[in-house]
Parts: sequence; structure tokens; C-alpha cells
Amino acid sequence: MVDNHVHIGWFSDGYHSPFDVWRAVRKAGISEIAVSSTSTCAEKYKLVVREMRELIRLGGQKIHPVLWLTPRMMRTWGLRYMLHSKVQWHGVKMHWFAHREWQCNRKITQQAIDIARRLKVPMLVHTGDDKCCEASIFEPLCLENPDVIFILAHGRPLIQTMQVLSHCANTLVDTAFMPIEDVLTLADKGFANRIIFGSDAPINQLYCNGLSTIQYIKRQIDELKEQLTIGDFEAIMHRCAYN
Repeated sequence: MVDNHVHIGWFSDGYHSPFDVWRAVRKAGISEIAVSSTSTCAEKYKLVVREMRELIRLGGQKIHPVLWLTPRMMRTWGLRYMLHSKVQWHGVKMHWFAHREWQCNRKITQQAIDIARRLKVPMLVHTGDDKCCEASIFEPLCLENPDVIFILAHGRPLIQTMQVLSHCANTLVDTAFMPIEDVLTLADKGFANRIIFGSDAPINQLYCNGLSTIQYIKRQIDELKEQLTIGDFEAIMHRCAYN
């Protein structure tokens, strides 16, 4: 099974080491992960590269590193350092809620998309209920860059997400922190082949008190298995967007 939305690094609740995260997802039944580092938000580029190298040492080809871009990185030595780090990036990420400049600086946003194009990898974008990162915000970018795959993390708001999926063939959605009802709606509306599993682990530790990362992921998997058809469940759980 593949988890397309995992993190390592520094976050508001402390540090999540590559070893601890890899061990947790493996014990939860996940064999393959796409992962970005929250240490990026502290602009700790050298740490991010060390983390990715350590994770690749642990998991080898089962690790799909995602390059989390920031506006500051785009303007400094950071971008060149990341691209020449010898880490083979399998995806690129923008988080418009964490870094609001993406929305108002069209030039660097397009430069970020061009990096994904050059690397021939998907572009992961955070979607949420805030105006700055609603799914519909990204529809023009998806339409203007049809050769780039866009992954709508979280799929929020759901109605907007379904509109983008309908209008843009180059889009997928991951299930990170997505209510099971939304996953079922997406499947019922014919989007099962556009859904990829994501847990957002270990960020769950900040919001799901009393549940370990292992327990949290297992609960997500069990819920999907119980509610989805076996065909949709198998397809969603084994689909990797970052090969």
C-alpha cells in the first residue's frame, strides 16, 4: 500500500525523524511513501537534504521525495542547492496557506510549476477552506499547464474539488485528512480513478490526541476498506502518483 502524503522534519509539535516516521508507516502496513519535509518551512535546506538522504537509506526505492518549495527558496541559493543535492525529486509542492506570497506573485508561481515540468514530476498543492487555498484557486493553473499533473491535497472544499477534477484531466486528489464521507462522494461521482491515499502522517499527532501514527493510519485504511468497494479500495491504496 502507498501513502502519497507523509512528512518528516520539524513541526509545531517537535521533530519527526526519518527513522521514526518510516518505522511508523511500515508498522501501519504502508510499504511506499511520497514524503516532504516540514523543516522546509524553517528554510533549513541542508537539513531537508540530510533527512531525505537518511530516509532513502532506510527505504530505498520505496521513498518518493517531494521538493517543498517556498518563495524565499525561489529567490535564494536554496533552490539551486535543492536541485543539485543529488536527491532525485519525484514531486514538487506549494503550500499557499503556509506561504501566502504564492497567490499574489504569479511570476514565482509559474517558475515553481516550470520546475515540476522540467523534472517531469507532479505538482502537489495544499487545498483548504481558506480563501487563499480553495481548490478552485488552482483551476486556472491546471488549465494553463495541461502537461503537468496537479495533486489537490485534502480535496477542499469538496464541491470545488469535484469541479476542478471535472474540468481538468491533469488533476488528482489525495485523501489526507479527508472525511470518509468525502471519499465516498468522490467515488460515487465517478472519480475513484483520480483518488490517491494520503495520511498526512505524522501531523495527525497534533490533531488526533490519544492515537499514535500507527493507529491513525490503520484506522484510515480500515475505514476505507469497510466503506469502499473492494475494487476502489485496492486501486486507491495501491496508486502512487510519484513514480
